[in-house]
Amino acid sequence: MKSAAFLLKVTVVAAVVLVGATQLGRREVRQLTEQVSRLETENARLSSFAQRLQASRRVAQVDVVKQYQDRDGRIASVLLWQEIGPDGLLGRPVAIETLGRQVYFEGWVIKFDYDRLAAADTGSTSGPGGGPGGDADPGRIDGASVVLFRRVFGEQQSPDSVPTFDCAPPMLSGGAATDEDARLWDLFWELTSQPDLATRYGVRVAQVEAPAVRISPGQVWEISLDAAGGLNLCKAGDRPGPPFGDEPLRTGDASQPSTSGPRAGDIDWRIVPPAGASAPGR
Repeated sequence: MKSAAFLLKVTVVAAVVLVGATQLGRREVRQLTEQVSRLETENARLSSFAQRLQASRRVAQVDVVKQYQDRDGRIASVLLWQEIGPDGLLGRPVAIETLGRQVYFEGWVIKFDYDRLAAADTGSTSGPGGGPGGDADPGRIDGASVVLFRRVFGEQQSPDSVPTFDCAPPMLSGGAATDEDARLWDLFWELTSQPDLATRYGVRVAQVEAPAVRISPGQVWEISLDAAGGLNLCKAGDRPGPPFGDEPLRTGDASQPSTSGPRAGDIDWRIVPPAGASAPGR
């Protein structure tokens, strides 16, 4: 009788232990599942942030139409400049003339805090989506760097001798232009030299950048802007001929359609004549 009672007690204890172990196992499994879910969410967030950090978008294209020597024996270049919008479309062409084989492309660049880029909603870009590294043309993500191009000049020109571009400043936010957009561009020079002011507006760096390359006729160059960085110059290729086919480079000549590029009449012929140079075809 005592043996039966003892056996019953052992059975009950074993059952309690088994039930407890089962419940504990379920709780541990649930905790582990929740932990894995949190880690997966964090991993996805970090992966998305890494992609935004690596993202780059094209912001301008430059065609080297032709080069010639001016009366002083200096190399003059005729360039076709086109900015690229957040939608990836080329803007109105602007013809520019520079002096010297090496050409500089100057712009004001604002780079925002990494936290702002990390918190950006990847679905609220201002253009079509794209992958990192500039393989596509992603619309600008909120918190990504922005540039306001100012002028293009050659190594044998003083920057002060060429006019600045007459264009609207780009939006700093991913949506419509805001009062903050205009204010930050108005405060650009203060942001470059007043760290407290830059911190107040979430600006990490504000500076002038002017990357340069040596150019040759027929080349096509692209300028890109890193989401968390600055400007980059990359050769996109070579054209088999002038971008206007056989059309002469003549101001306002819209009589003949172009076979390989925009019509001459579609161009803003705001050529910057180098001192002492006479442009070809004029």
